[in-house]
Amino acid sequence: MRSGSFRGRQNAVKATVVLSLLCMAVAAMAAEPTPAPAAEALVFGGWRNLQTEAGYQPAQRNLAFAMLPQAATRGDRFAILDREGKRTVCCLQVASESLGVAALREQYHLPQAGVTDLSNGRSPARPYLPHVYAMQRVDELADYGFADVAGAYSDLGGLLLPDAAALAADGTEVRVGEGHYRLQFHRQPLADDDGALDRYTLQVLPAGDPVVVEVPFGTY
Repeated sequence: MRSGSFRGRQNAVKATVVLSLLCMAVAAMAAEPTPAPAAEALVFGGWRNLQTEAGYQPAQRNLAFAMLPQAATRGDRFAILDREGKRTVCCLQVASESLGVAALREQYHLPQAGVTDLSNGRSPARPYLPHVYAMQRVDELADYGFADVAGAYSDLGGLLLPDAAALAADGTEVRVGEGHYRLQFHRQPLADDDGALDRYTLQVLPAGDPVVVEVPFGTY
């Protein structure tokens, strides 16, 4: 037997083994489950109902602005919390690009107190520096009537929730899909009787890190 013929058969066997190993590796990779995409984090924020500063013409009232912990895009929708009515109402819809101080003053002509509220400048803790957006009232919220009770603030601003959120009948729990959050509310008067700072704490159930949203209501 010629040595060349023997080496040829060896090479053929090696090639077959390598091809078999490659096929097995490809089959194993195909059998492995593809990781599911991470669930999109729910966004909770605050909102304020404001008006142009005194003396500006034409006067504009009921201007809604969102205060969000992260960037949003036009058309994103949120439900608001009617705390007195113990329900959520849909929707506020993002209607602008992110707004800085200059735009709030020059485009919307808000008083400085309103600009300070939207930047959460009254909070000693400030859980985040808000992304501020002009919002449009749509669907049920477009002509929604809030309860007219003493001390009610819900028509002036409050907690923003994902648009599919619902509030438990007793007002102590927020439900979004399979997620449950215990809702706690605390109102702290500002110094010199200059308004109030509302703090909403959403505790993930059964256990998890809380989400804190602060909404200031300065007087002006």
